[in-house]
Amino acid sequence: MKIAAAAHSDEVRGFITTTVMPASLMLGTTWSIRDLYVPQQHRRCGIARTLLRYAIDNARAAGAYRLSLQTEPDNTPALALYTTAGFQPVTGLELLSLALAPNQHQDPRGAT
Repeated sequence: MKIAAAAHSDEVRGFITTTVMPASLMLGTTWSIRDLYVPQQHRRCGIARTLLRYAIDNARAAGAYRLSLQTEPDNTPALALYTTAGFQPVTGLELLSLALAPNQHQDPRGAT
C-alpha cells in the first residue's frame, strides 16, 4: 500500500492511499485508489485534485496498465472530480462483498 498526504504547517489536510496489484493476463500491474480523504474544512481548495493527480502521475510513471477506484453513487462531488480527471464508469462488472466483521451493516434483502 502506498500513502501520500497533503500537509501545510505540520497539519495534514488530506491523504490518498493506493494499492498495486498484479495484472496477470497483461504481465503488468494495475493500481487501485483505496481512499481519498480531505477534511470538510479543507475541501474545495484543490487538495483532492492534487492528490488524485499525484496518484495518476505515479501510476503512469510506474507503468501501470490501469488506475481504478470506487465511490458511492450519491457522492456527487467525488464523481465530478473523478470524471473530470478522466475516470469512466465500468459496465459489465458487479461489485461483490462478503461481510466478515460482526455487526456489519446488512442489506435489507439479506445480502451483505
